[in-house]
Amino acid sequence: MLNTGHRHPKVVAAVAEQLQAFTHTAYQIVPYESYVSLAERINDLAPIDGPAKTAFFTTGAEAVENAVKIARAYTGRPGLITFGGGFHGRTFMTMALTGKVAPYKIGFGPFPGSVYHGVYPNAAHGVTTADALKSLERIFKADIAPDQVAAIILEPIQGEGGFNVAPADFMQALRDLCDTHGILLIADEVQTGFARTGKLFAMQHYEVKPDLMTMAKSLAGGFPLSGVVGRAEVMDAPAQAGWAEPMPVTRWRWPRRTRCWM
Repeated sequence: MLNTGHRHPKVVAAVAEQLQAFTHTAYQIVPYESYVSLAERINDLAPIDGPAKTAFFTTGAEAVENAVKIARAYTGRPGLITFGGGFHGRTFMTMALTGKVAPYKIGFGPFPGSVYHGVYPNAAHGVTTADALKSLERIFKADIAPDQVAAIILEPIQGEGGFNVAPADFMQALRDLCDTHGILLIADEVQTGFARTGKLFAMQHYEVKPDLMTMAKSLAGGFPLSGVVGRAEVMDAPAQAGWAEPMPVTRWRWPRRTRCWM
């Protein structure tokens, strides 16, 4: 959360300056410069193929929820594939995506449908890339046809699942699989983003670019801010489908937060 430490002078100064201007506005009604500036900066930094666009939210779970909405709007498909051991949040959709029952999901079901869990490679437990890919083949045969899958979502390094690093050949195979079937690849970088792995984003360790990527935690110096960045044509899909906003929340665009990152 605090890549710059507690009370970094630049963060404190940015908050104070913003408070002297205005404390809150709904961006879709009264836009403000720091939102646009931060979005443009993320567009430049994120490992996305081609022109990118960014939308900001409040929490990591909201970012993942909105990535799902965007993927479904773009593809017109319901299905989602994720992986055992993964953690994506504590809202109902993100609990459904999370591949770990205890302590996150006990007593909270039923969860949203059309979510399927594959096996995540784990050398410590003898799970190979081939094993993981076979689990996806089983999903396509037994549970849902690939042309009904909107997205495959994964953490490039599982956090809550035990700090499991996705092998490079697995990530490339996922990219190829998604390209073959018109499925979007979503990288959940809520935990790994912003230089926690030696690069700004964990996906930069791979020769693979996701279609959508989520971020939060370290994004705003301890203030609650999250985001989704993705290919511009994918990010535009909700508006083209007639949605006014993917997920309107009163405080999802709070000027102090975007100023903190800048």
